[in-house]
Amino acid sequence: MAEASSGGSAGESGSRLAGVCGILFGILVIATFAASYNFPSGPSQADATLARFSSFRSAFLAGDIFIGLAAVIAIPYFVGLRAAFNGKDRLLVGSATLMGLVGIIVTAAVFIGEAITLDVLSGPYATGGVSKTAAVIVAQAVIGFGTVEVFGFLVFAAGFAVYGFTTIRGRPFPRWLGYVGILGAVLFLVGAVPVTGAFTAVFAGTVLILIWIFVTSVLMWKSGAPRATR
Repeated sequence: MAEASSGGSAGESGSRLAGVCGILFGILVIATFAASYNFPSGPSQADATLARFSSFRSAFLAGDIFIGLAAVIAIPYFVGLRAAFNGKDRLLVGSATLMGLVGIIVTAAVFIGEAITLDVLSGPYATGGVSKTAAVIVAQAVIGFGTVEVFGFLVFAAGFAVYGFTTIRGRPFPRWLGYVGILGAVLFLVGAVPVTGAFTAVFAGTVLILIWIFVTSVLMWKSGAPRATR
């Protein structure tokens, strides 16, 4: 009896921790987007970025800190999210958890690496001459490689589509939340295609994924282990 009580208490504590981490995770993701507003979107912006890097440095540093903390805090959130499904649909839930974690960690690693490299290149760029030309060429390659960030976030978003599919079946969160997760992932995937309106799709998809994160976090915090809805 005591063992059962202890196990229930531990499970509730873990869910509450996951809920808190999920809320912090969502806030840090928002903060990262806000701080990286001026982050170069393509290799063609390499020259302009290096020329003005001194004015971007603080924002890039803040973005590095936010995304780094988000990747760390995401771990207990996703672990708690997996536990909330209570072993049901283990393959799907495990795959979604893995995609979520791998996606955010890859995104964070590439983002931080890109910002640090551009910071280093801003020195040679400022000296002018051959060093400036070389710095721009390397920066173009680095920014081009930064598209891996998009791939990482696509994997991250795909994880929520899988979570959403599982949730629609009535476990462990409300079914409507499952549709939110799927729609958010689909919009983000569509937005990754370079077409007119892509930014709007990415923005809408990101908002829906954030809604999923915040709502599931609150539910885990309030109920410890959300039960299946019917």
